[in-house]
Amino acid sequence: MKLRMLTASALTLATLISTAPAHAQGATQIRVDDFIKMADKNNDGMVTRQEFVNAMGQMYDKSMTKMANDTKMVKDHMMTKDGVRALLSDLYIGGN
Repeated sequence: MKLRMLTASALTLATLISTAPAHAQGATQIRVDDFIKMADKNNDGMVTRQEFVNAMGQMYDKSMTKMANDTKMVKDHMMTKDGVRALLSDLYIGGN
């Protein structure tokens, strides 16, 4: 279940980034670059699928800890749609 949620988050993130409005590119680029630095564990300037999934997993865990007491964001140890939106918004400006 957790892997399925991570995969869905990763696909949503990729879609948001690829369809970002041109005027948001400057602000978005900073956060995307930070994500890439976090994900690129071997510092080769590229992100493998495993590095991406691991980085999204770290973001998921960090967000779940932050939202643990907010029933709008987390229910039964799972992230709601609002929680996923908040997680993606932490990385992508304008990601609502």
